[in-house]
Amino acid sequence: MDATRQRAEQAVTDVGSTVGRADELVGRAEGMVGRAEPLLADYEPALVALAPSLRRLAAEFDATEVDALITLIDRLPQVLGHLDDQVLPALKGLENVGTDVHDLVDTVQDMRQIVKGFPGSRLFRRRGAEEIAEDEAREGAGG
Repeated sequence: MDATRQRAEQAVTDVGSTVGRADELVGRAEGMVGRAEPLLADYEPALVALAPSLRRLAAEFDATEVDALITLIDRLPQVLGHLDDQVLPALKGLENVGTDVHDLVDTVQDMRQIVKGFPGSRLFRRRGAEEIAEDEAREGAGG
């Protein structure tokens, strides 16, 4: 009977120990839930809105696309640096291209009027047109 009583006392002690560990775990879980609840409340609307897109994204992505996305993210600082240092300044320089082209057209028109005023300019234009036509005919036959 003593052996049975000892085993019973040991079982009660083990149960007490188990209850103590369970109480500790429940306390830790309550602390985690207390910290997580406000975060979940803050992010829940965004997560609910993003859920369909994230499910679709997860279904569509394969490993090579993930690798490519990681590579892109890794290169973004370099890409943005080139964009800021080279591309945007070049685009800014294009602001005056329209004005410059217009000025060039005006200059060519002025030169055309001057050339038209030379005696015999009509002959030069006709001979130039004939030479251009001959060159084009040769290129057409050779091509």
